[in-house]
Amino acid sequence: MKKVNAKYKKRQSDIVTICQRVIENMENNPAFPNPPAALAELKKVLPEFQNALVKAEGRDKQMVSIKNDKKAIVLAYLQELSDYVTVTCNNDRTLILGSGFDATNEIIGSSYPTPSIEILEVELGAPGEVTTRAKKVSGIVAYVHQYTKELPSINTEWIGIGSNQNSHTFEGLISDKRYWFRIVAIGTDGRRGYSPVVSKVIQ
Repeated sequence: MKKVNAKYKKRQSDIVTICQRVIENMENNPAFPNPPAALAELKKVLPEFQNALVKAEGRDKQMVSIKNDKKAIVLAYLQELSDYVTVTCNNDRTLILGSGFDATNEIIGSSYPTPSIEILEVELGAPGEVTTRAKKVSGIVAYVHQYTKELPSINTEWIGIGSNQNSHTFEGLISDKRYWFRIVAIGTDGRRGYSPVVSKVIQ
């Protein structure tokens, strides 16, 4: 059985164009009435990625590292949006193309395993700071570190930061308030795996 998926090219030379096309096509599009927060976050981080690309042209190691970090964040947001488009369009190739993404057929039953995070470490730091960390697993191309201020349910809106790192430190959280944390692992073929949810009261 074949499934029509929203896809995009991950070549660095294509990423900016793809982001611009997706943002333009998905904003205020009635076919996508409730896009995830990743759309607004992508619009915000795209200029930062473009600036990092320019600064990395001189091959300065620090600038290249910054560029790579921004690239990982952009790709994580693109993946979240492509997953949303795939589910929303329900195998409608025309609707998928209307989102700005490409559309490809995938035979259900991929040879890639679903990413798995069995243990999530949540470490309290300085006041208002928390670090989420997962054990590195092969086949994962990006992570999305997430938190919410409410008891998680099926309708919970998670706040997330995309990264190519398996750990991330959140800052500016409210002291003496309970938060819930998780990490989303994104695999080579776009499959997602979720860590257990861990709750902490912030210092």
